[in-house]
Amino acid sequence: MQSIRMEIREKKALVIKAVVFLLVGLFFLYMTPNAGLLTYATLVGLAFIWAVYETAKSKKRKLIKSAFLLGLFLMVFDFIVENLGFFGGLWTSPRSIFPVISVPIEIMVLTLIGGYAWGMHLPLKLDKDYMIVEVLVFGFFGAIGEKLLILNGMMIYTNGWTSVHAFIGYAITWLILFGVWYKCIRNNSLKTKKKKK
Repeated sequence: MQSIRMEIREKKALVIKAVVFLLVGLFFLYMTPNAGLLTYATLVGLAFIWAVYETAKSKKRKLIKSAFLLGLFLMVFDFIVENLGFFGGLWTSPRSIFPVISVPIEIMVLTLIGGYAWGMHLPLKLDKDYMIVEVLVFGFFGAIGEKLLILNGMMIYTNGWTSVHAFIGYAITWLILFGVWYKCIRNNSLKTKKKKK
């Protein structure tokens, strides 16, 4: 698919996302080392607000089922990766209201709601320029977020795992999510709608 120049609203969305991530990061940095479980509660709350905001857009309501599938995919994918990292001795998340094997339930809720909101938020057609910037934004702020979790005692890296590895992991995850959304979920959704007509 040919790359389409980013529309102004897509550029605006990226800037807003980066500013929100930066403000949340500064808030957690200010709260360090006492943010604790407030970290998860804040992230889940922000994801919920984002999901409500995206769902309220009438043009996007037809995407609810597809976006929910993306959120579900992200939750399962993250669950597998987090457990592999834990059992592989790369990291641990010692503080949670309720851990599911090694994954905090708060992270599972965050990935489900956040993945749904992200699916609702994406442009209808794949824009490679947008994708590249989005992958870098999520990679950068994902790595920064994990560093803040470490500073607040919510996560521990072991056996040489670093923030650079986290950045690469988030970038790969978001590339996979773009592929799953545009090549599988969104594509199948459009084919199903055409068959109904």
